[in-house]
Amino acid sequence: MKKQLKLQLLDEKFCISKLAQFAEIPSVITKGEMCFVIRTDEELAVISPEFMAPTNVQQETGWRCLRVETPSQLHEVGVIASLAAPLADAGVAIFLVSTFNTDYVFVAEEDLVKATQALQQAGHEFVHAE
Repeated sequence: MKKQLKLQLLDEKFCISKLAQFAEIPSVITKGEMCFVIRTDEELAVISPEFMAPTNVQQETGWRCLRVETPSQLHEVGVIASLAAPLADAGVAIFLVSTFNTDYVFVAEEDLVKATQALQQAGHEFVHAE
């Protein structure tokens, strides 16, 4: 059985930035309400609203964010697949971030209509902020 999720489209446009592996985390990012920081052995990736994005770094702007509003557990199976599969079938590339509480799916602004249609056809529901 496929997982049916409630999703919220966030208002902001996001930027995905790539910084040097040992770069300092920009101070504006540490104070932002909706920012993601991922450090690996190769890079420091920062996802932030466009107005907070670092400058003079490799980056892509124009990403929209779909937040999973349906409560789920960390070990729950199939949440990501239920989102990724219909988007892949629709030819929509995604950038995904998972946190302890939920998942965030980023899609390019130009794919937003196609993405929302594909997710709705897969049985997912879009909700507004409360």
